[in-house]
Amino acid sequence: MKKTILFLLILVTAFSCINTENVVVPTLTNVEKFQSIIDSIYKANPQSIGIIVHIESPKNGISWSKSAGYSNKATKTKLLANQPVLIASNIKTYVSAAILRLQEEGKLNIEDPIEKHLSEKTTILFRDDGYELDKIKIKHLLSHTSGINDYVNMDYFEFINKNPKHRWTRDEQLKLATIAGEPAGKPQEIFKYADVNYLLATEIIEQKSEKPFYTAIRELLKYNESGLKNTWFPTLEEKPTHTKKLAHQYWNEKNWGERKLNFDWDSYNHDISWDLYGGGGIATNMKELAQFSYNLFNGKIIKNKEVLSLIKTDVKTTDGITKNYRLGIADASIKGLQSLGHGGFWGTQVFHITQLDASISICVLERNGKMKIIESVLNTLTTELTKQIYPTEHILHENYELYKVKNSKATLVLFPGGALTAKETKEEFDIITTAAANQVSILFMNFNRHLWIDNTTTEQLAEELETIFDENHLKAENICIGGVSIGGNVALTLSNHLYQNKSDIAPKGTFIVDSPIDLYALYESSIKDIENPKLDEERLAEPKWIANYFEEEFTKDSLLQNIQRVSPFTLENKYTNVPYLKNSKLRFYTEPDSIWWKENRKTDFQSTNAYVIQKIAKDLKAKNWNKLELIETENKGYRANGDRHPHSWSIVNTRKLIEWVKQ
Repeated sequence: MKKTILFLLILVTAFSCINTENVVVPTLTNVEKFQSIIDSIYKANPQSIGIIVHIESPKNGISWSKSAGYSNKATKTKLLANQPVLIASNIKTYVSAAILRLQEEGKLNIEDPIEKHLSEKTTILFRDDGYELDKIKIKHLLSHTSGINDYVNMDYFEFINKNPKHRWTRDEQLKLATIAGEPAGKPQEIFKYADVNYLLATEIIEQKSEKPFYTAIRELLKYNESGLKNTWFPTLEEKPTHTKKLAHQYWNEKNWGERKLNFDWDSYNHDISWDLYGGGGIATNMKELAQFSYNLFNGKIIKNKEVLSLIKTDVKTTDGITKNYRLGIADASIKGLQSLGHGGFWGTQVFHITQLDASISICVLERNGKMKIIESVLNTLTTELTKQIYPTEHILHENYELYKVKNSKATLVLFPGGALTAKETKEEFDIITTAAANQVSILFMNFNRHLWIDNTTTEQLAEELETIFDENHLKAENICIGGVSIGGNVALTLSNHLYQNKSDIAPKGTFIVDSPIDLYALYESSIKDIENPKLDEERLAEPKWIANYFEEEFTKDSLLQNIQRVSPFTLENKYTNVPYLKNSKLRFYTEPDSIWWKENRKTDFQSTNAYVIQKIAKDLKAKNWNKLELIETENKGYRANGDRHPHSWSIVNTRKLIEWVKQ
């Protein structure tokens, strides 16, 4: 599962193969907007063969399905919106939920060692292979932190490629795991995604329920009560009456993996048992996949809130590596919105978007290249869904752009970097959807002058901001101000002025994004660059401009004293021009990538904003600036065009920023 991104809904091909199942729909206009998005994405990706999408959000009056393309690429059979598919690893959420239902019934606890609940045969098998089953807990299975080596490896895929009709048993796959290699690690030492964990989990379900795991899952997860009439385990259960035929699912890829394997798979040509006993196994349609997700996270399956919350358990590993996997779900961030769900091998995804209270499922029938399509659908439809659920008024002014959300709970004011505009800030900082879904209005300022602002300019800017709030009827109770690069300096200076003068719009918090908050240090690093004989004229253009700017504004003999008067902070003499911010929320964002600066700008780390920000933050914390947070990121800095650059808005996690704004 990549980057935190998985899930959603979509697509369409020409109108001749577009099919819709609308149970409860938003207005016609909104349906047309969804359809337009689907049309364009499918048209751009016909190699997907077929796509099915469903949005389930009863509280918002939406239960909407769409299909596009073909269920069989050989016969060009039209794909139906309610056609079932194999959802593969999406089953892991079902298995995890079934385990938690057993805990809700008092039959086990996820803190239990697995040896307490496995069959004697399986216990002996894994104990003889060196696993300490008294130390592996159920939660370790569900979070893939058990340290058990998996049977799904290159050998496994190579065997299936040559023997697609082989009928597997769970015992055979468990045995294969014990001979596949040494343990991956000790319990809770590392995260390693492994289907074997979930095969053991389904055995535990059988042991505690005294029923076949597929029957127990059906009963524990309340299929009948939830209306899941088209969800089953093929070959283990009879296909439900009136359920459509399974769509064909494909994997066409060359030179895959370290052995450069070639795949030309059609799911119809493989015995489903290769992925049937808990790592995968369920077949369902996208509507029921989304319904299950919605019901689960709305407490309709696991009634006990404390038990349900356990599915979000972050089992931290001793190797210190951060992961986004919980117990059978991933905690992802889609357009900055918290999203909980899972993906599957064949190209299925489902996520529940918390702020929208909507579950979105998607199936792309061609596995190869699925993530590009899923991400495109995901981002575009989440944005549109947010607009529909949280209507936002867009106000365009020569000095600013305002995105005012209905019933706004907070306002975030953003200042651009040098010479940039509100429009360019929007392009570089993808925050509008995140903010709207959290009922936060966004004010993008066009103010982009100078490396600093003097007292007169600060007063004028404060008056302008007060007028903007007054004319647009923005609430003054919860305001945060921030900026990137020199925009961060403006944010600090302005916030300090508003606090000092006890303005009605004094912000609750201020943040900077890789800003040159010590202007004297910026001047000195520019001089250092100018004196470096290894730098060419193109590279020297910016430092020469900066040095000339300072020297023209101030006399060279008294630069330190003069710069100190306008710089937010000055390390040289540990001086600050923004003392009124000491007891307010502050965040300093930076990405200290010394290698990038050396390779791309021939600059040593001591000359970067990141180095200065680190030093100033340390000094301020020593002086009891207790509400200051230094947030350092790694490999997050990219411009909107995809270019790597640590001096970028993208180092800010929009979801966490909005949470901070709302605090």
